[in-house]
Amino acid sequence: MTREGTNEWPIRIRSERVMIREPLDADRQAMIRLLTDPVTREYLGGAVDYASRQALELSPLGLTWGRWTLASVEDDEMIGSISLQYDRGELELSYALLPEHTGQGYAAESCLALLRWAQDELEDDRVIAVTQTRNKRSVTLLRKLGFSVRKGLEELGGQQLLMERSLSEPLPDPMQIVQTSADPPPPGHSHSYRR
Repeated sequence: MTREGTNEWPIRIRSERVMIREPLDADRQAMIRLLTDPVTREYLGGAVDYASRQALELSPLGLTWGRWTLASVEDDEMIGSISLQYDRGELELSYALLPEHTGQGYAAESCLALLRWAQDELEDDRVIAVTQTRNKRSVTLLRKLGFSVRKGLEELGGQQLLMERSLSEPLPDPMQIVQTSADPPPPGHSHSYRR
């Protein structure tokens, strides 16, 4: 095993409703939407620039360790992305969903599945996540997943929280992190959530 986990790549991880898998060429249009949708990108520094979009439209999606597509188990359609990478020198969890898939528990389910995999397969003892302080939904989810605030920082034009959790601590029960009506609504949405 390496610092980046198993020597095999790509790795697929299945949860009840979500397949965490390598990106496929069929995901290209959904990936472009994910990177350019103003609602999705509200807390992520805005939409990618024109040159980055052109590169994504023209280049192969490729396999990069630690970057996955989130796809519906039901029809294998891309609903978002998730990653565990070392961009800051520490194992970092990051995720994004297309707007029509927010508020349905997919982020919680995916993060929980990926953290469980990391506990079983990686040698790291901690994982971090960075989110804007204004992104109340993400802060709430990360707290439910057992993350606590390490420090605040300025990044992507806004105040961020760098949060961390131990990978040796037990993960919460899935029912403890289910979206409820008490959680903040997703940006641009006003519908109610399941309890």
